[in-house]
Amino acid sequence: MGASDAAEPFGAGRSCLVVAAGGAPEIAAALVRAGFAPAVVEGEHDALAALEGGGFAAVYVEQALGSAAVSTLAAAAGQRLGGAPVTVLGRSGTVQEAVDAMQLGADDYLPPPFPAGELLRRLARALERPGPARTAAPGRLLGLDGSSPAVRRLHAAIEKISRYKSNVLLLGESGTGKEIVAHALHDRGPRRQHLFVPVNCATLGRDILENELFGHERGAFTGANERKRGLFELADGGTFFLDEIAEMDLSTQAKLLRVLERNEFRRVGGTGKVKVDLSIVAATNRDLEQAIAAGRFRHDLYYRLKVVTLVVPPLRERREDIPALVHAFIADFNRRSGGQIAGIAPAAIQRLVEQDWPGNVRELRNAVEGACVLANGEVVKLEDLELAGRPAGEVPAPRRLAAPRRTAAAPAPTSTVAAPAPAAGAVVEVSLDETLAEAERRIVLAALRRHGTRARTARALGIGLRTLYTKLAAWGLEPEDAGSA
Repeated sequence: MGASDAAEPFGAGRSCLVVAAGGAPEIAAALVRAGFAPAVVEGEHDALAALEGGGFAAVYVEQALGSAAVSTLAAAAGQRLGGAPVTVLGRSGTVQEAVDAMQLGADDYLPPPFPAGELLRRLARALERPGPARTAAPGRLLGLDGSSPAVRRLHAAIEKISRYKSNVLLLGESGTGKEIVAHALHDRGPRRQHLFVPVNCATLGRDILENELFGHERGAFTGANERKRGLFELADGGTFFLDEIAEMDLSTQAKLLRVLERNEFRRVGGTGKVKVDLSIVAATNRDLEQAIAAGRFRHDLYYRLKVVTLVVPPLRERREDIPALVHAFIADFNRRSGGQIAGIAPAAIQRLVEQDWPGNVRELRNAVEGACVLANGEVVKLEDLELAGRPAGEVPAPRRLAAPRRTAAAPAPTSTVAAPAPAAGAVVEVSLDETLAEAERRIVLAALRRHGTRARTARALGIGLRTLYTKLAAWGLEPEDAGSA
């Protein structure tokens, strides 16, 4: 740091929490030089335990810890620390990565290599302005703005249900805002003084998920050198949100049922019972009754979860809410990032209203925030939306899988997935000897290389962003690795 950066330390002994797998020594050193007392932890569980005590002026979370960890820690910081800013320490420094960080609940994003001067300037600015409230104010839910009949019914149900410590089952398509509803039930309810802990069941294998939920005893398995408290234990007294509950393994479902029936569980490798007091909010975009019939979901767990059932409507059933949603997302972008976006051009808002949104509110918010980041002026224009990844014209017709004729003497033929008159890089050759799973992998990775970002790729393929993440993880790839796969 230069002399101007080092003059007059403003930390005054205040503490900051730094959560990074490698300890982020450069961040800690910069904070120390500015007069702060950094507390450094290397994982999500230790960070949640630290946040229970409160008292931090700011929180830094390494993006490499994963989306689930960033989202959980941002929510926990909002509940425990009020307006303390949460900054994500980025991996690649891309615009998409910054947008992702904001959507996970962060107040700021710092691209590598984390220059000390820039870090301290941003921190000083964040501590000077009033801290944003991360929980929705009563009567308003970001992402469920609007006045359509479907949204009015949902708001009324939330206000009624949140008075009680009930288990709730949320049904709805991907991206409709089920986690927003779960947050609202917690923030308005009798458990609001305790933690809200979200976990996505689709992103973790059975053993890892059980270890995360229940924790383990020392010696439970190779590498278990000390006792680890699970997320159920850390969330005691609060609300636990289990997203994509239909993806949970049957054996884990049986253990979850015990938590719901007896308010207790055993750590992995343990024999003693751990008592907890929790409300469980579960969500899925699947038909659970179909899953029960197919033997993939326990009927007894289903009835335990659906004490109250809420259906979150898709965006196509509340299209009249899109203008209100867009303005709410712009205001939220300004609040969290210090942006100066004053509004959106009529042509741009009309395009958004006319678009189909298979990713629902999540996809709309991603498009609006991306346009805000790329906007050249104070008003979001149509070209800003197009730069952010929305198509400039009509949505193209789906591409078809066309198999050429084959003869007995011909070698194994190939089939091409392509639109008419394809652009360079728009063709993927798929052998008819390949399995459907292999063909899908080749097509998805080729689309990711072509479109460059996860959001654009998901839109081009007609799938949700979370579905894309899940596929990449199943293939053992991080999104950054996929470009060279």
